[in-house]
Amino acid sequence: MSGIGAAAAPVATDQSTYFFLSYAHSAPMLEDPRLDPDKWVKVFFDDLSAAVRGQISAPDDRRVGFFDAQLSSGADWEETLTVALGNTQVFVPLYSPAYLSNSWPLGELEAFRRRLRASPIVEKYRHIVPVLWIPLPSWDQTAETREALELAGDVAGYAENGLRALCMLASYRPAYEQVLGRIATEVTRIAQRYPLPPSVVPKVAEARHTSRADAQFVVVVAAPTGAEVPVDHEAGVYAERSEQWRPFGQDQALPAAKYVASTAERLGLATHITSFADAGDVMARCPSVLLIDPWIVSDSAGEHGLALVLKRLPRWVIPLMVLNGDDPLTAGEGDRFADRVARMLQRANRPPAKRVTQLPEFVQIMPELVTEARRQYLKNAPVVPSDRPRVRRPQLGRPESSGSAFPGTEEER
Repeated sequence: MSGIGAAAAPVATDQSTYFFLSYAHSAPMLEDPRLDPDKWVKVFFDDLSAAVRGQISAPDDRRVGFFDAQLSSGADWEETLTVALGNTQVFVPLYSPAYLSNSWPLGELEAFRRRLRASPIVEKYRHIVPVLWIPLPSWDQTAETREALELAGDVAGYAENGLRALCMLASYRPAYEQVLGRIATEVTRIAQRYPLPPSVVPKVAEARHTSRADAQFVVVVAAPTGAEVPVDHEAGVYAERSEQWRPFGQDQALPAAKYVASTAERLGLATHITSFADAGDVMARCPSVLLIDPWIVSDSAGEHGLALVLKRLPRWVIPLMVLNGDDPLTAGEGDRFADRVARMLQRANRPPAKRVTQLPEFVQIMPELVTEARRQYLKNAPVVPSDRPRVRRPQLGRPESSGSAFPGTEEER
């Protein structure tokens, strides 16, 4: 799974883990979106887990670390991350230029720091063990990134190339294993000598509501509400607001729009969610994904409203039709309504919309759609001077600081 992608076994977070791996999610590769752009993060996680298990003489099936790519497709990712942050012993951030400009991993870091600030244990800040994953420019150095350098500054290739390169290249294998051993030793030493009791941490996005005006990405939902849908569907599919639509019912812990928003947030884009009825001109100003429930055209009012939206849809708005393939109604009226939406898109001179019918498929395609919307926006959006104030780049800050928990950020690659 790339970032948050394909289905996997649920991750148990009700017991303490030795470490929590934090990293900046990468956008899918344009040449082949099926490839995992964070493959080497997964390799490092597996290697570190094995090294820690070796040092504590644990069996191979003992879960010693947390890595968000293991989350199941239907899980409430943010809630699971929150529980994991409250139960882990050591926070291992993989510093890179993207990490320092992405509010999501910085939010994970700040959430863990809040837990440390509230803890009475001694040597509390030793519970953060930073790693230089990709080299940083000299002018981007802070006390924290220097600490990541000091971890293995004497190991050939680490400071110049970062641990990712050492992990990827066979010629650096001895150096990689040397650094890996140091990280595993530090993780186990801190976890065993200064055990951190489980505690509550704030959700990563708790303090980061994104308004329409500040959005860098928008998720627009075209779905009926519970009062508007003409036939009975599975419980939990429709709610009071369109934004709460859960096409796969009880199989998904979050509304569909939240899955898209989480993907965009992890890629560094401050994201706003709205219904298509309330969207206004926001899609004209931001890259967007338009989630379409074909049942929206089951009445004339919904069909007319959707037609108006599609008529003026910018190229950087990527439509996606979502149907539950396990719903008996899909094979009849659902497919018929989907075909009608497809014809509406054709009349609006839009390429055919992708159509997904399974939850894992929906989750797996999200990074690709978000990246494509962003690419189309950068390629086709008119260049106009912005009258909005420039957003200050977030800083790692000192552990003792009490500044903004989860600063906003402009995407910097």
